[in-house]
Amino acid sequence: MILYKNTFFGFNFGKSAIGLGIKCRERLWIIPIYSFQAPNIYAHSTALFDKKLYFIGGYEHTTNDSSSFFYLDLDQSFDITSPAYVNLDAPPVEITWATACVGGANNATIFVFGGISQYKGSTSEIKDRLIHTFDTTSKEWLTPQIEGEPMRRRSLQAVIDTKGNMYMFEGFYVFENNTEYYKDMIIFNTLTFTYSNGSNINIPSSMVGYTATLLPNGIIIYIGGRDMNGEIILIKNITMYDINEDSWNSTITKSQNDIEDRSYHSAVLTSNGRIICYGGIAKLYAAVSPSLVVLNTTSLEWRSPGFFGSNEPPRLYLHSANLFENYMIIGFGIDSLQNTSTNVYILDIRNYTWISYYEAPEQSPPLPPPSEQPKNPLSVGVIVGITIGAVIILGLLLLFGIRYYRNRSPDFLVSSSHT
Repeated sequence: MILYKNTFFGFNFGKSAIGLGIKCRERLWIIPIYSFQAPNIYAHSTALFDKKLYFIGGYEHTTNDSSSFFYLDLDQSFDITSPAYVNLDAPPVEITWATACVGGANNATIFVFGGISQYKGSTSEIKDRLIHTFDTTSKEWLTPQIEGEPMRRRSLQAVIDTKGNMYMFEGFYVFENNTEYYKDMIIFNTLTFTYSNGSNINIPSSMVGYTATLLPNGIIIYIGGRDMNGEIILIKNITMYDINEDSWNSTITKSQNDIEDRSYHSAVLTSNGRIICYGGIAKLYAAVSPSLVVLNTTSLEWRSPGFFGSNEPPRLYLHSANLFENYMIIGFGIDSLQNTSTNVYILDIRNYTWISYYEAPEQSPPLPPPSEQPKNPLSVGVIVGITIGAVIILGLLLLFGIRYYRNRSPDFLVSSSHT
């Protein structure tokens, strides 16, 4: 935030941050300094709700703890080096490699599906109860027991439609020494807490580490990933699932640039139909190039736009990406040197600029209480018109009354005869 005033130095103490003001010519930069230190995590889950970006679980190398739970407050402005984090009570289990969506009856519950789960302090993995829920209103975690649960799985990405259905495609899991790759579409209804299956006709081979993007027309676009043999899936080969027709299809995209195939990357959908992908790894954990690529979902053509700004992230994988208004927010992950990141990076998708300062959107002023709301102009006009009309009518009645009185009064007649 920049204020144009002549204050030289100031502090602002609040609940979650300290504001430090430093004068530079005629500008005062207000830099919030938040006390919560983010963990070094990767393979975490995220969910965006009510201007809060929640980060759930993920491997933490420093503490060996996988129960991180906090959110990035997008209603607050902040410098990228000091994000507006708010720490929360840990979930009942440690969670990694899971996927999450916001749904439920009030569309205010975070549903975390699958992944590797275990009770804190335990080395045994939990095989049942694939769903954990967090109510953003009551701030409570629950682990419901749901009939007809599928086998536990990881390394998949869920999407959710407007009817509260989560779609979870394939994935894999390691049971003891046996690795199970799945070839199915699991559908979970967050309103009725019931499972069902999508069609297996023309379903592609087992995929993990892909991205899933639901378009407004009901088509889920699957990009990249790996097959059960560890081979990278060609980025030009797009798998599609139609949630309305319960059918599978595929297509081959075009590209004017050399775009490297990738897995464990991220993707977001913009309002004008672009899928922006970032990061990922190629074979042997090599960084991919270019790191930022964009798919036009109308022409089905890839391009690699030039980007700007001095806050470009390192080449990351096993990170997260979420879109909030005009900003793509990249969180944590592992870089090409196998170091775990503790940072978030923000891309302005309007001009592909990596920004260093996030400016929160302006809040709309609250509506006044009913008693203070302005009166209806039509009602005021009607009242004024009635009042004027009544005055005119009364004036006319008074005038006619005086004339009538003069014509009938004897005194008036007598006085008139002497003139």
